[in-house]
Amino acid sequence: MCGIAGIWGEPNAERLRVMAQALRHRGPDDEGYWTHPEGHVGFAHRRLAIIDLEGGQQPIASEDGRVITIANGEIYNYRELREELVGRGHTFRTATDTEVVVHLYEECGVDLASRLRGMFAIAIWDDVGRQLVLIRDRAGKKPLYFSDAGDEFLFASEIKGIATAMKARPSLDQQAVVDFLGWGAIPQPTTIYREIRAVRPAEVVVIRDRKVAQRRAYWQLRMQPKDRPSRKEAVEQIDAGLRDAVRLRLRSDVPVGCFLSGGLDSGIITAMAAQEYAPKLTTITVGFEDAVFDERPLARLIARQYGTEHHEITIQPDVAADLPKIVQVYDQPFGDSSAIPSYYVARAAREHVKVVLNGDGGDEVLAGYRRYVAGRISGLLSWLDGPLDRQVLHRIARALPAPRRFRSGYAFGHRLLRGLGMGATARYLAWAVDGFDQEDLHRLCLGHGTEPGRLEGLMPSDRLARVVLGMFRECGPVDRMLGADFLTLLPNDLLVKIDIATMAHGLEVRSPLLDHKLIDLVSRFPEALKLRGIRTKPLLRELGRRYVPPAIRQAPKRGFEVPLVQWLQGELRELCEDVLLSRGGLLGALFDRESLEGLLRGGQRLDPARWSRRVWFLLMLGMWDCHVQRASLPAVSASIAAGR
Repeated sequence: MCGIAGIWGEPNAERLRVMAQALRHRGPDDEGYWTHPEGHVGFAHRRLAIIDLEGGQQPIASEDGRVITIANGEIYNYRELREELVGRGHTFRTATDTEVVVHLYEECGVDLASRLRGMFAIAIWDDVGRQLVLIRDRAGKKPLYFSDAGDEFLFASEIKGIATAMKARPSLDQQAVVDFLGWGAIPQPTTIYREIRAVRPAEVVVIRDRKVAQRRAYWQLRMQPKDRPSRKEAVEQIDAGLRDAVRLRLRSDVPVGCFLSGGLDSGIITAMAAQEYAPKLTTITVGFEDAVFDERPLARLIARQYGTEHHEITIQPDVAADLPKIVQVYDQPFGDSSAIPSYYVARAAREHVKVVLNGDGGDEVLAGYRRYVAGRISGLLSWLDGPLDRQVLHRIARALPAPRRFRSGYAFGHRLLRGLGMGATARYLAWAVDGFDQEDLHRLCLGHGTEPGRLEGLMPSDRLARVVLGMFRECGPVDRMLGADFLTLLPNDLLVKIDIATMAHGLEVRSPLLDHKLIDLVSRFPEALKLRGIRTKPLLRELGRRYVPPAIRQAPKRGFEVPLVQWLQGELRELCEDVLLSRGGLLGALFDRESLEGLLRGGQRLDPARWSRRVWFLLMLGMWDCHVQRASLPAVSASIAAGR
């Protein structure tokens, strides 16, 4: 795992050093630089040494020096590719996986990406073709950003790596603000800045003459055509595919551990890893003192069964003190509150290991969220999906009391009914995110008297949901939601959260359930195999019979949650009022103070989960503005307030 950066323009040593320093946390072990003899292209690299500890320094060049590569991540099938390339006459000078990229590019050009199995963000300078190539892995585990504003092209693993080297301050993208409040994260390829964009997952970007010349996908999630295995055959195939993915992800020259949450996904991963890993496997579990959010007892069952070296960490966070640090590492507004425990567990895990496996992806690949059950029910009730039917259901949902607990049966039924009273796009967002919709934002912006709010006239945040749902229109309701989640929430939220939280502490995380071969396998299964009845992840639960105790297979899903309502009504209440009701800064420029005050008092009218989510999104936007935006770019918020 590493941090990479580069400039095509004026890559003097000091600018490259500043970019590398901004990414030092991603690679605290080493740094490396390369500048083209003509002086117009330069690379910077920060290294977290995992494979070939002594000889794997980057950048890495081909034998003739015409191809230069830097990479972040891991190529899990590098040994097989290396053997093939040696057979074709290539000479290797290191044992690192990154050198495979150099020689594979010599063989395949930009088509090399389809041969790689892993998580990666790669930059290649091709001196013969006079082009720069950027590549990102299929699921989007490893981030990669770029800017071609002005007369230069810059790229880096994190936004801060680019912003520190730009000749002019980047400007706020107001559309990104709208999207953030709708999704709780900023949908890629957009970022909070107009001049900085993300390489999309599974994308190859070719740059010529310092400008993007080509962007194309080298892989797509396909839900069709369908295979027809029996339930038993499907479980056998998942078992074999997941074990292979785990085995590959144990390749490392440093010790490997597992995040063990007490859930089904991480339990199965830990079980397989313990069976495949020759040394004693290290496992790390975090918990809260509040038993509702504490999964340590379940995690302990797995640790004992497989004899792992188990470490339990109790989180007693000083949230108000730690939030500024957490906000800063994300570079742009990020609304997933589970970033907090993710940050803490990564910090604690780094004291024991450098590499961990986790269970990310199981929900999005194998139908682990309750909203998929809601989607299945909506399919069965499709005869109630006319405009008049939705209107009646909407009125019934509004008349019912708001649920007081998020994971209760009543809360699920209330959300189900509320969603059934909406159109397809609004329904998906209500079940998946439940952020601010256009009506919510309109109310927040009303307070400038008769003057339209600053965010009026921008595109609604639901446009992305409409597009991705349309991509899977031929699928059933569950596959449609699985596909939409994979293309939106997974790369924009979950994978951003875990990458930033772990790399902030120099920790590498590997996710076997996001192996693309496993994804291709499961996506071809019929929808009825992936979800039947009202139990989520039936195939994984069946597989779990072989690996985990019944208490874990039968436990309801909890997620990596925090006591958000308690925080916002307790220890963070004063902070919320200070940030949301501040007369200066971005929130004061965009929103009406009375409307914000009404939202803060509105916990009694909305159910606690919906209220806390909206308040948290605004708090994260305001804290980002205070601790990132105004701290380094004070002119941007002022220009928004002035209406420019």
